[in-house]
Amino acid sequence: MRTRWPICTVFATAAAISSAQQTSPIQPKTVDAPKLPTIELTRPPSSVQIIANSPLTAAEAVRIALVHQPSLTIAKSSIEAAHGQTLQAKAGLNPTVNLTGSGTRSQILNNTTGASGAGGTVFDGLAGEVAMNQLIFDFNRTRDEVRQASALERSARRSYDQSVQDVILLVKQNYYAYVQAKQQVAVDIANLTSRQAQVDLTQAQLNAGLGAPADLVSAKTVYSQASLQLIQANQNVITASTTLANSMGIDPRTPIVLADSVEPTVGDEDPNALVDIALKSRPEILAAQESFRAAGFGVSVARKTDAPSLSFGAGVSARGNDNPFDTETGFISLTFNWSLVDGGVKLGRVRTAEAQKKAAEAQLTQISLGVVADVARAFTNVKSINQQIATAASEVANAQEGVRLAEGRYKAGVATFQEVITAQANLVTAETDVVTAKADLAIAKATLDHAMGRTSDR
Repeated sequence: MRTRWPICTVFATAAAISSAQQTSPIQPKTVDAPKLPTIELTRPPSSVQIIANSPLTAAEAVRIALVHQPSLTIAKSSIEAAHGQTLQAKAGLNPTVNLTGSGTRSQILNNTTGASGAGGTVFDGLAGEVAMNQLIFDFNRTRDEVRQASALERSARRSYDQSVQDVILLVKQNYYAYVQAKQQVAVDIANLTSRQAQVDLTQAQLNAGLGAPADLVSAKTVYSQASLQLIQANQNVITASTTLANSMGIDPRTPIVLADSVEPTVGDEDPNALVDIALKSRPEILAAQESFRAAGFGVSVARKTDAPSLSFGAGVSARGNDNPFDTETGFISLTFNWSLVDGGVKLGRVRTAEAQKKAAEAQLTQISLGVVADVARAFTNVKSINQQIATAASEVANAQEGVRLAEGRYKAGVATFQEVITAQANLVTAETDVVTAKADLAIAKATLDHAMGRTSDR
């Protein structure tokens, strides 16, 4: 027994010395991701004043677009052009007054009869006339032309209403896309913070001799990936902001601060009732109805191509050599015009007008079917995305719990760091799904309003 104690003491002492002389954990060679500054556009000197200092709501963005969007100005010019065509057509029903005047100077160059006046005699003549003409009757051909032009003008106005609704939808789509981009940045910032915490965790585990160098390398790799995601998210914010400003008709460099804005809730509405509303409200249908009505008047006009017409005329004329009022004459007239043979002009016009009427009727049917499909898709889309939001919320809750458990297991040494990486990635995916679903729901509600022909919030 006495011989064993010294040996044990020697081994214990050697183990203590070896432990005291143990080197620090091997640190892997890694490169930290750089801290990059935020990219911002230079503020324009002018159009900033268009947006108030308060945060911008979706409704306010629409109001600004309706004032400043150039495409609406272009669309409005079509109304002015159509109104001009109506005025031209109405002119055929109104009296016309023409004033004409002439002065002539003639000289006889040769007179073979030998009568007086030969040898360069000069004749001066001055004449003037004021004449009024008024259509009396033409079997309503001109009136049908006026009706046709008026229907086309109403169609142009409905088309302008469609342009307004398209701008409203586009602005709302871009507004909520901007909201989504901003919220995604918040998700990516939180992810980057979590990845930094995981880098610290793996470093601590490695220093304590409980972790592997590969874990620290993996943590710094996913941190760099998260940093890249944040850079891209910030770029998406800039892109979304410029797109929104452009759709509003203002300088894309204008800084925009968003307010909390939501679209009205869609309740348990009957989709068939929504379709009925859309068929009565959609400007595309109303415009197509007016175009079809105009095509009907066009057929009537074509069929009266060779119809007789009767006009009344009256006027005063004067003529004289030196004084145009030497001789004054007043007159009235009735003019009857009837083209007995037109060489086939009427036949060609009738066939063209009837074909245009058939096309207008088919287009009205096509647009009506499209409206029904638009409402059905938009309605079901709203309902579906509502379900997605509830599912995405549970996805986030479960992913958060997964991160908590994975980090706890890793700290206890019973799980690999890959489990932590996977759990955090699942959380980012879940939070992104929530952000996307919320933006999609707002856009879906705006799309349903557009499909029903609504121009303002309910």
